[in-house]
Amino acid sequence: MTMRRAFPLLCIAVLAGVAGCQQAAPLSAADQAAVRASVDSFTQRVKRADWPGAVALYSADVHFMPPNEPAVEGRDALLTWMKAFPPLNSFALRVDEVSGEGSVAYVRGHYAMSFTPPGAKAPVADAGKFLEVHRRAADGTWPNVADMFNSDKPVAH
Repeated sequence: MTMRRAFPLLCIAVLAGVAGCQQAAPLSAADQAAVRASVDSFTQRVKRADWPGAVALYSADVHFMPPNEPAVEGRDALLTWMKAFPPLNSFALRVDEVSGEGSVAYVRGHYAMSFTPPGAKAPVADAGKFLEVHRRAADGTWPNVADMFNSDKPVAH
């Protein structure tokens, strides 16, 4: 093949490659608000111990990663985990950032909670940070597909 014939094919290949490298659009203000609303809804459901309602905000194949224990995978396993958590005395989430591109969003923030473990004489307070990944579903909602949190408290020795 001569250079004269190869050049147009090379140009087409380069243009196709550039077109495939286009970035997804950043999240719109409406998408950011929808993700924040999901986090707010989760907070309210947790405060009233509405575990089925809280789990409904997650994808069916959720990966929930609590500190110091194995990951919890799937809604059924997450519901079991949430129901087994000690009773909460208080619970608050503070969203620091919602960002993302296209159909993927992440939420970075902090939490504070107080709970009473079985047999404890007094509530235990905890505060820490969390990171969530949300993916836009076909119906336009933003279920949580991956969630991890950990305490700011030092490990007890």
